[in-house]
Parts: sequence; C-alpha cells; structure tokens
Amino acid sequence: MIDVEDLTVRFGDVTALDGTSLSVADGEFVTVVGPSGCGKTTLLRSVGGLQSPTSGRVRVGGDPPEAAQSAGELGFVFQSHTLFPWKTALENVVFLRELTGRDPERERARERLVDAGLGDAVDAYPRELSGGMCQRVAIVRAMHLGASTLLMDEPFGELDELTRYDMAASVLDSWRDTDRTVLFVTHSVPEAVLLGDQVIVMADNPGRIVDRVDVSLPRPREEAVMDTAAFGDQVADIRRVLRENRADDEGAISPDR
Repeated sequence: MIDVEDLTVRFGDVTALDGTSLSVADGEFVTVVGPSGCGKTTLLRSVGGLQSPTSGRVRVGGDPPEAAQSAGELGFVFQSHTLFPWKTALENVVFLRELTGRDPERERARERLVDAGLGDAVDAYPRELSGGMCQRVAIVRAMHLGASTLLMDEPFGELDELTRYDMAASVLDSWRDTDRTVLFVTHSVPEAVLLGDQVIVMADNPGRIVDRVDVSLPRPREEAVMDTAAFGDQVADIRRVLRENRADDEGAISPDR
C-alpha cells in the first residue's frame, strides 16, 4: 500500500507539489497523467524515497520509503535506463536480487528477456544495445526483482509504438501474476486508461491532484479495447479534466520535476 498525506515539495520559490494526498491499495495499478511540469515525477520520486518532502508524509507498506527500498520492496523504472555499463543484460537483470540476498533466478531472468524480445541480447552489454533495448532490459529488471511495489516513470517513452504495447502487455501480465502495487506515470492518456485501475489527473501551478478517475473497462485488456466506444469515452473524459485545469505556461516548473 502507498499512502501520501498532505505532501508538499518546493524547489526554491517553486511549489512542485502542494498538499498532495494519495492512497494506492495493495495490488492496485494506478496511473498518473498531467501536463509537463505538474509534479508527476516529483510525486513518484517522493514515494520512492528519492526526494525529501518539504512537508507531509509518505509511507509504503506502512514504512518510510527508504526502509521499503532497503528491503528490496520498491522497484523503479525511470524515463532513461540506469543499467550498469560493465554488466551484461542478464547480469543487470539479476543484480538487484543478488544485492538484496535473494535467489537471482538466472534462468527465469533469461526467460523474461526472451519474452521481451531480447533473446539475442542476453549476453550483450548496454553499449551494444539501442536505447529502446536498454529500456526494455531496465523494465525486465524491475519486474524480476519481485518487489511488492513498482514505481514507473514514463518507462515506454523510448520505445516504438508496437514495442510499447508489447511491453505494456508484459507489465500487465507480470502485475496479474504477482499482485504487486504499481504507480505508473505517463504523458499518454490512452496508455493510462489501458493500464490503470484508476487514473490520477494532475494539474500545474502548483502541482496538485485534481481528479481520480475509475477505469470501468474489464480486465484483461487486449489491444482491441482501444478501438471501443467505452475506451474512447474514458479517454475523452480525462482529456476534458486536463483541459479544464490547464494553467498558463508562465511560471510552470521544469518538465523534469
């Protein structure tokens, strides 16, 4: 479970998050959308213990995020991969399990890489892979860790459209199999609806949550659901909320926050 209570984060005179509260139940897949600079990444980093709040409180599984991270119960996927350049794809995938004293499950890791279309890259180093392939390795690594909570910050941004959907389907399959809790940031409203049980809608100036939309589409969700009227209606509803809460560009915080 993720609990965020009255979280405020300031960078100098800029308020990245203003009194934000959020609760994500165990096993829930929650997506977050909003304009650039609305604090989506700041929220995710705060939940992961990578950003200290100005005020407010964050708990993951009842513990401070730093404790959950140390216990290997938090997995991360960032916008750009953070692979170790001196390790092969397979070694990168198993490393976090080894670091936390778990069975590395090397054969299962190899299978995950094959399933992600990386069968020929198992023994390759990051410098030998494209940016999109490295990002797929990073996604596989996060899923292989087996953490109870997974934080994903626009993880599919470097992927082509077809690979993007394939990886989304892989993440959903892993989520269903493990019942982990996922908080997933994206700029894409259709992606948010396809993946999420609920969609958190954020606005900027200052960064804040303005709506929480339940996704009524049944699971499992195949690619074809994106062509249905029900899917289109949910996407349109969220886009309407985004437009209604659009702030002037003047004074917006930087996109990486």
